[in-house]
Amino acid sequence: MSTTALQDKVSPSPESQSLRERLVPALPSPAWLGWVVALVVAAFAGALRFIRLGEPAQIYFDETYYAKDAYGLREYGYEHETVENADELLRNGVSHIFAGGGDFVVHPPFGKWLIALGDTVWGLLPVGATFTPTGWRFAAAVFGTLSVLLLVRITQRMTRSIVLGASAGLIMALDGLHFTLSRIAMVDIFLTFWILAGFGCLVIDRDRTRARLAEATEAGRATVNAFTAWWWTVVADAARALAPSQTAAESDEQTGKHAQPGLRERWAAAAAARAEQARSPEEAAVRWLGVRWWRIAAGVCLGLACGTKWTALFYLAAFGLLTVAWDYGARRSVGQRRVWGRWLGYDAIPAFFQMVGTAFVVYLATWSGWLATSGGWGRQWADLTPEVQSYTGFLPGPLREAANALISLGHYHWRMWSFHKDLGEPHDFASQPWDWIIMRVPVAFYYDGEGTDCGATACSDAILSIGTPAIWWLSILACGVMLGWWVTYRDWRAGAALLGVAAGWLPWFAFPQRTMFLFYALPFLPFLVLAIVLMLGLMLGSPGDRPGTSPWSRVVGSVIYGVVMLLIIANFTYLYPVLSAETIPYTEWADRMWFPTWIYGSGGN
Repeated sequence: MSTTALQDKVSPSPESQSLRERLVPALPSPAWLGWVVALVVAAFAGALRFIRLGEPAQIYFDETYYAKDAYGLREYGYEHETVENADELLRNGVSHIFAGGGDFVVHPPFGKWLIALGDTVWGLLPVGATFTPTGWRFAAAVFGTLSVLLLVRITQRMTRSIVLGASAGLIMALDGLHFTLSRIAMVDIFLTFWILAGFGCLVIDRDRTRARLAEATEAGRATVNAFTAWWWTVVADAARALAPSQTAAESDEQTGKHAQPGLRERWAAAAAARAEQARSPEEAAVRWLGVRWWRIAAGVCLGLACGTKWTALFYLAAFGLLTVAWDYGARRSVGQRRVWGRWLGYDAIPAFFQMVGTAFVVYLATWSGWLATSGGWGRQWADLTPEVQSYTGFLPGPLREAANALISLGHYHWRMWSFHKDLGEPHDFASQPWDWIIMRVPVAFYYDGEGTDCGATACSDAILSIGTPAIWWLSILACGVMLGWWVTYRDWRAGAALLGVAAGWLPWFAFPQRTMFLFYALPFLPFLVLAIVLMLGLMLGSPGDRPGTSPWSRVVGSVIYGVVMLLIIANFTYLYPVLSAETIPYTEWADRMWFPTWIYGSGGN
């Protein structure tokens, strides 16, 4: 696949390219055009998500947890218990819904803080009001739109193609799962956004680091390993000091004895040779590449993702391995020898602290509301547990309070983990990971068959949270193509897309007894889309990619590209009424329920 699928001239041969051009191909120009295209696609996605955002005008599905928890965070700094009829009160515009004390929740708070922030912002607008359906869904729509913008820019950078970037954004904008989760007060869209943002930061870091490495190498700023040279010099000097003295050697020569170099002398000579080798230009290499700010930014984003849902931990681990693998490949690409030591000391170990260390600090900060107050569920657990006090009681007051707060937070996390570990309650719309990619059991978020304003005797308005089948089914083929492309050519883009899918999908297979739902698949949707556009890019190619191939191959690729995009648009358009709670005749709703499991869930086998 070409670095620029739209390039109309033959790429220069590797011999005529500079090291920087080979390691970091130029981005599409003009740069402003890429931004304009990204903003146009994002505006289209935003329009889809904001139109009729307040419908249905009530709490539905898991909004009953997340919206009310968000209001508790805004009011108290922690999730708070509510009265039994809180959903009905919110539907009628009543905001006094709290009673009791702190509430036990099973997900970190950051996603709910974003819901509360969105409601606050919506309430500040002239057309908005807080504690309304549009208010508690506002942040989800904003972040859903921004995630489309992110995917466009990331794909543009990875493929060096404006068209492929726009295609990726359009595909995700037209996915039903992404669409429905951008219009409900749940946290999965925030999780997806921060994971994608972290990945984007690492893609930028890859380009910046490879450019810095190429420039330093071409400028001759490579350095020898000072420690290695020093060490072998010390060894040589020590060996010489312990070798026989010069007078002894001269005495042997006068007596006619043939002087043979002793063991220490041979050691000294060998050590001196190693010291000279360590100082030689062949052993020189670019080592420290400076502060990796974009990698630190990725740690921040992934820390916020973990502060939304714990499933982001899989991405933190996967992306941490991915970025250091890119570093290893970059050092090999500039011709460095014996890369392992430099890679481990200058890239891999710092990467752990830059990503995992940063993510941990950020994650802890997402609990600041619970830590800074005293009424949250379990907040006083350490203070009320004598066994804990026996270990912390000797500390000065402020230190004891801080220690007890962190211990209480650890106990809270243990209770959260116990909940998730033991969660196995049956649910009509529960599904297994192998169901997700084929859209076997989507989740019915909302259904109302009482409407009468559709021009028919029976009406339906529904929200079926289902991915656009044309996208998800095509992604199966795309992942297969990416696997073959990576195995054959080790293309880094194919590997990144596959890793993003694997990190979000494969871990769930380890918990077959746990209750799971299709919307758990949302975080790896951007990587499925990336796989699709990379496959389309392979078919489009460019005249300079494959010399000797027929120009008709590009025509065929363009036709396939057009057919795929039209199919996705048509599929989403057809399903749109049952994704957006649009009132339609019952028969039209039934026509869109292709399989019994789309209506009855797992019970519709």
